[in-house]
Amino acid sequence: MKITACVISLALLAAVLVACNPKEYYDYKNTRIYSRGFHLPVDPVGKNLGYERLMVNCRYRDPLDKFVKEHGIPEFINEYNVAARDGIRLYYLKENMVYDFIEQDHTPNSIHLIEQRPLNGFEKAYIKEIQTRKPL
Repeated sequence: MKITACVISLALLAAVLVACNPKEYYDYKNTRIYSRGFHLPVDPVGKNLGYERLMVNCRYRDPLDKFVKEHGIPEFINEYNVAARDGIRLYYLKENMVYDFIEQDHTPNSIHLIEQRPLNGFEKAYIKEIQTRKPL
């Protein structure tokens, strides 16, 4: 019984690795620890961590890439996790809109838009506070 479970587990792991590009997966996981739970500014000129995380997510997730190509680069992102599913919020400040994406399952292309809404008062105040921070 244990051998069968191990064989099935290895087969599933192999299928997941074959289904996605290992380099893209490594890029996605490599800097995720630095971005988890933070609202990151996205600077395409300075190519900061927020921009890097957005581009890694776009390379890893085709539906997100199509959305960003259609709507442009957001000013902020926020990556989060709910019940072992990864999500990302895109903040378009000029349009006062938040687009919230989350995975349906553990495959990268299962990510889909679950909500689009105006920024709430907390988000506006928090992002404004982030923008006014000065380096130490």
